[in-house]
Amino acid sequence: MTSSNSATFTILTTSDIHGFRCPPDRSPSLCDWKRMCALTSLILDKKRQHGSSLLWIDNGDLYQGSPISDYFMKQIRDRKTGTHPMTQWLAAAGCDAFVPGNHEFNFGRGAIQLVSAGAPCPWLSANIVVRETLEPFFGKPYRIWTSKAGIRVAVLGLTTAYIPHWELPGHIEGLAFLPAVEAARKWVPYLREKQGADIVIVSYHGGLESDPATGESTEPCTVENEGCRLCTEVNGIDVLLTGHQHRRIEGQAINGTAIVQPSVYGSYLGEAQLMLARSDDGRWTVQGAYTRLIPVTAADDSEAPEWLKPHMEELNQWMDRPLGHMATNMLIANAHEARISKHPFIQWLNEVQMNAAGTSVALTALMDNHAPGFGSMVTMRDIAANYPYPNTLTVLKLNGHQVKLALEETAKYFALDDKGQIIVHPAYLSPKPQPFHYDMWEGIEYTLDISRPPGERVTRLLFDGAPLTTDQVLEVAMNHYRASGSGGYAMMLEAPIARQYSVEITDLMAEALLSKDVWHVELHVNWHVTGGSISR
Repeated sequence: MTSSNSATFTILTTSDIHGFRCPPDRSPSLCDWKRMCALTSLILDKKRQHGSSLLWIDNGDLYQGSPISDYFMKQIRDRKTGTHPMTQWLAAAGCDAFVPGNHEFNFGRGAIQLVSAGAPCPWLSANIVVRETLEPFFGKPYRIWTSKAGIRVAVLGLTTAYIPHWELPGHIEGLAFLPAVEAARKWVPYLREKQGADIVIVSYHGGLESDPATGESTEPCTVENEGCRLCTEVNGIDVLLTGHQHRRIEGQAINGTAIVQPSVYGSYLGEAQLMLARSDDGRWTVQGAYTRLIPVTAADDSEAPEWLKPHMEELNQWMDRPLGHMATNMLIANAHEARISKHPFIQWLNEVQMNAAGTSVALTALMDNHAPGFGSMVTMRDIAANYPYPNTLTVLKLNGHQVKLALEETAKYFALDDKGQIIVHPAYLSPKPQPFHYDMWEGIEYTLDISRPPGERVTRLLFDGAPLTTDQVLEVAMNHYRASGSGGYAMMLEAPIARQYSVEITDLMAEALLSKDVWHVELHVNWHVTGGSISR
């Protein structure tokens, strides 16, 4: 809406789509193309309504998280060529700019360069820089659009600077990740003063480190999430598009900056609308702003777009290839129970890691609350449903003290409710579920008593039938994400690295299945969670 001296401008945002991942029982390929089609239609309708007074920014973590996203990233990485279906989706829906998230780096620098080079829109990130020159890795980190009314709208991209804590060094070689606030302090004034921007939008693949209503800190002070600091310490940001935390945030502002975060998997479209007035000197200024989330409702009769069908056919052929058979029931009926009482699927996965790494101890998590386990016949589809991350294997040399610290950290995942039932501690449910931070170990014996205070819950810890001493050193296999200390496991950072492997754990799982005609898993219970009852 525009008059001679007043106008509105609309910004749409998507974030953390993760290849349109959905629970495995809802889509034959784990790519919810019905939601993809619904979201595309919604965006295109908005674009037709608003014309040049609307921009759509995707805020990252688009190219990882589902079989269709991961498979084609690996194909592009290995073949050093190809077009990714998520890139085609950005083109089909008319994306104006893309901000890379942390998971875009999971497949290495070469893959991300190939994908970004073929993008239909600019990739923007001011704080991901080439180490030697400190120049933005993806080129100019902003773009400016001018509406028919003459409103100059600048969009600046930023990405969580915590990537080096998670990512394999080889995937980010030669890059530096500056704090988002530091980069914004440089670029926002430049956009205002040198580029004459009337509106400055910051699209930040990162979240909020404090409660937007009270300002109280909600997590440790790191550079993972700097959204609140961006609003309070950098002047001149009209709208902050956020992500990374998978939260639903609408209708809120921090220090006069409107904020929005559109959840995960394409389930919501974020919208920010600005009301502007033109002053006597011809410049436009923001008079008001509001943000909202629009649910994405997929129609049952929608069909996959023509450009997607060849990708789906190739993917399904790969995913449906039989890998092996299980003689034991490995299905997971209840993820919560599988974390409290040992499940054969977890034992099998740890044994795969131990066999691959040549260790007698390993740890893993049940990565997803929708993880189904294995039926009698196992395919790549089953592996993808249970292990959605492209992690690789690392072996650390942990002493007994560090093992105990790690188990105490794991035990924090649980709490007791007022009925004495073991529940997931709320800190692992908000701002987003974090089931991947609860580890289960093979090769040691231990008991976690949840009725005891945190830090005092490990009541039994044995190795080879004897108490594990504080200075006794074990080689422990785990994924590289845990070995990086992520999730509060700082003790891992103090342990020497014995070995690292470049093969992804999902590939190790596939190789293990192919190595035997039938897998017989005899469950042996080496750990217990006590101190409360299990809610049914």
